[in-house]
Amino acid sequence: HKAIVNPMDIQTSSAVFWTCLKAITIWVVSVLLAIPEAVFSQVVHMPDKNTTFTACVPYPLSNEMHPKIHSIMIFLVYFLIPLSIISVYYYHIAKTLIKSAHDMPGEISEHSKRQ
Repeated sequence: HKAIVNPMDIQTSSAVFWTCLKAITIWVVSVLLAIPEAVFSQVVHMPDKNTTFTACVPYPLSNEMHPKIHSIMIFLVYFLIPLSIISVYYYHIAKTLIKSAHDMPGEISEHSKRQ
């Protein structure tokens, strides 16, 4: 995003530090969000006719609402929130690229084309 939207910004050592800090923060938040699934997951054996099916369930089976809440949270955290953030950055990138395409020097302007 920064390389496209602000290509002339001087990269200082503090910019590198802040970029690394943001990346580390994203990883720490990701690990923290994964802890509940690691703690509360359980292996369950579901008997069928002649076989037993073993599955890892990421939520307790005691309550009917847990699977629904879990599915909604997974959808939000893993899909909708990242998609929203990426969409905002892509919007800014596209806006910058479209503006720079219209302002390119040496291109024939609409007025010149009409003449």
